Amino acid sequence: MDKNGSLRSIVAILDILKSARMRLVSDFKNKEQDIYFPMYKYENDSVLMCLAIESYFTSWVNYHFKIWNQYPEFKSEILYFTAVRKLAKDIVTGIDEISQNNNDFFSNLILSKIDLLDKIIETGVKDSENYNALLMEYEKDRALFKREIIRLKGEL
Repeated sequence: MDKNGSLRSIVAILDILKSARMRLVSDFKNKEQDIYFPMYKYENDSVLMCLAIESYFTSWVNYHFKIWNQYPEFKSEILYFTAVRKLAKDIVTGIDEISQNNNDFFSNLILSKIDLLDKIIETGVKDSENYNALLMEYEKDRALFKREIIRLKGEL
């Protein structure tokens, strides 16, 4: 690649990274529901809150791949894959080499992780609801038992 081509690819990569950062800042600034709703919805369940934050961050990393697809002329740039690998190293472990050959695989893997995180969060919410229902049934049974004990004592 010549010097101008290399410079163009660096500028394209910087544009991609800038666009993704702008989305991140915009989401916070505009109080995007994917960021702020979990803060209140899961305020009493730190595990679900951490999963919701991880889900948002994972989708943000995947956003880089969506933008990258708008630059087909730089699909094989090693610089881009190096940047994304550094960005995503904690999101999906076990992938040492992100290249043109596995770019789609990596993006699909991230989408699968987001889907899995969302399902875990749903399960956690259902668990909380089921726990509350069981707690209510317990309290109801306890109150009915006390009433029955009082009624039986009165008959003695």
